[in-house]
Amino acid sequence: MEIVKTVSSDSITLAITGKLSAATADECGVAVDLVLGETKNLILDLKELSYLASAGLRVLVSAQKKLNAAGGALSLLNVCEEVMEVFEITGLDDVFDIH
Repeated sequence: MEIVKTVSSDSITLAITGKLSAATADECGVAVDLVLGETKNLILDLKELSYLASAGLRVLVSAQKKLNAAGGALSLLNVCEEVMEVFEITGLDDVFDIH
């Protein structure tokens, strides 16, 4: 998994490449937590994310809760069909702001 950070005037984008699994969830969680102190608007670009496991979902749900509590927003961009299916099966497609 690789995470690339891009900063704009009103948000931070993290582009996540590879697999977000039990093996990589902690690394992703740390990266997300680091930027939560810098912005209230986090965008996760999942264009190159090929796999999302339950441990990865936990990271995303946690980020969503933290941003909501701070009055911020989490947006998911470029979700591929396979990953979107995970959101749909779990019902989280109604929880996240997916573009």
